[in-house]
Amino acid sequence: MLNFFRLEQEGLANLYYAAGVKSMLMSWHNFFFVSFDPVGFISIDKPPMGFWLQTLSAKVFGFGGWSLILPQALGGVLSVWLIYWLVRRYHGERAGLVSALVLALTPIFVAAGRNNTIDVLLVVILLLAAGVFLSATEELNLKKLLSAFILIGIGFNIKSLQAYMILPAFYLTYLFSKHGEYKRKILHLLVATAVLAASSLPWFIAVDLVPAEDRPYVGSSETNSELELATGYNGLGHFLGYGIRVPGRIDGVQGQRGFAPPNGGTNAIGPVGNMRQLGGETGRPGPLRLFNRQMGGQISWLLPLALAGILIALYQFRTQSLTKNSRMKLLFWSSWLIPQIVFFSIAQGAHRYYLVMMAPAIAALVGVSYRTLAIWATRQGRKRYLLPAAVGVTIGAQALIIAGYDEWRTWMLPAVLGGGLLAVSWLGWQVVKGKAHHPGKRRYAIVFGMISMLMAPLAWSVTPVLYGSGNASFPFAGPDLNPRLRQSGTMNLSGRFAGFNTARLEAFLSNHSQGEKFMVAVPSARIASFLILNAGMPVMTYGGFMGAEKIVDSAGIERMAASGQVRYIMIAASGSQQPEVDAWVRSHGVPVPDGEWQPERTESAASAGPVLPTRAMTMLLYDCRARPDK
Repeated sequence: MLNFFRLEQEGLANLYYAAGVKSMLMSWHNFFFVSFDPVGFISIDKPPMGFWLQTLSAKVFGFGGWSLILPQALGGVLSVWLIYWLVRRYHGERAGLVSALVLALTPIFVAAGRNNTIDVLLVVILLLAAGVFLSATEELNLKKLLSAFILIGIGFNIKSLQAYMILPAFYLTYLFSKHGEYKRKILHLLVATAVLAASSLPWFIAVDLVPAEDRPYVGSSETNSELELATGYNGLGHFLGYGIRVPGRIDGVQGQRGFAPPNGGTNAIGPVGNMRQLGGETGRPGPLRLFNRQMGGQISWLLPLALAGILIALYQFRTQSLTKNSRMKLLFWSSWLIPQIVFFSIAQGAHRYYLVMMAPAIAALVGVSYRTLAIWATRQGRKRYLLPAAVGVTIGAQALIIAGYDEWRTWMLPAVLGGGLLAVSWLGWQVVKGKAHHPGKRRYAIVFGMISMLMAPLAWSVTPVLYGSGNASFPFAGPDLNPRLRQSGTMNLSGRFAGFNTARLEAFLSNHSQGEKFMVAVPSARIASFLILNAGMPVMTYGGFMGAEKIVDSAGIERMAASGQVRYIMIAASGSQQPEVDAWVRSHGVPVPDGEWQPERTESAASAGPVLPTRAMTMLLYDCRARPDK
């Protein structure tokens, strides 16, 4: 229900990716190179696998928002089943059910599953890899190990280096899976690493070997290389923050709804609530970043209980109170989670929806630790008090997250604190009674304790269903999705999105086209997306995604205009990140009067917001047809 109900309200979600899929449907050439535009001028800034699945879905069900989001929505459902199966296999039915419920109610996981960003597809592949890998650790099975690493390689073809974030868990768990035989295990891991490279890199190498003139320019890369993009912008760039999209700028002009995070972080056009003052989309780096306003409500509701699970695992390792298989599985989930906590606490260029990478490990550790604490609560000794203590600490952390939301804290804070206090009191009374008390009532108290901790994440997870998943490029969940607190809109193919209207521009270009390869050249994919989605226009995006990429210089633009490849070029009136191109267009082109291509401003259009392109967005259109005097 959370993944599919009212899915139509998401529209086409991320228009940049949606335009790329529409272009990929037009030819096998575009499909293979994940071209953003119909002519194959520039590619999408991500690997191909996730968008190949979206293109297949659009081919089968027809192009539209529902078909583009379908693979991710199904991936979310499959992930919940996989985490249940993985945890149940080694820790029992109840632990598996709790883990599945926690993952299903992880707010950012729900929001990302209702969008055409591809992170949920990566999670599915990694969970499949985890299932094969955990089986391999039981008997040091090389074939299964290699199969698991091949699946991670497929994940690399979905989200590049993000797929490798779980490798510490694989290496550590396999190395310590059985006492001794270290030479054999190291040899296995070396072979698996070679197989990982072999399964990860063929498409990237193949694209880079194709001459640049025979393929699209690699979008968001520095050197027109897919390998460089995978390790740069899509790799270390998200950790160090370099090469990230310029925040608060639209085609070089300060955006009406843009903002610049103080930490130099990420672009998040369309801020909500009071996030302008709180460090942008992810907040300032620091040890408590995962509990701030921006990130806490997305992923961290049950993080204290998951961390308690790591402490429990360390205790059980010391006392050897678990089987070897169960210990290795706890080591696996712990070494999945800890490196990612470190990464998201300090990363300069991550988006909130990347947090779905943490969700499976949190869910698994919560399921295992809650089951363990519930068993301890039925026994004698001081350990029986740990369950109410863990519930109390988790509820306290949730209260701190809720307190940052003026809109909801007046009613949700009393509900969560009241339910948590009741749960802690009930559990405390039950453990004090000990074995003499009726076990059925103790079971109800344990169930109620989990329910009390799931109320807040459930409320957050429902918000994307009620209001949509927020900014289409950067999905999230929470009270800030309420339309009273944000400016947003839904896309349809009539040329309207959040007040943007390109219908008259499309008509002008269609009527004045004389067989040019590109009907218009525009500075950014933000503008090109509308023209591709509305009319399937062959558009040249000479500035890349946000207009900052140096793909074509003024000499290249001049050659293309002289050869009849492009006639109309759009630039920013008050300057952009392409000054050489702007200067050439101004000196060689003839301005097209606004009345010929700008949409008429009516009262209804004015109330809807700015039109695109308009003087409000400071965009100008020039006729750059080659003339003898120029």
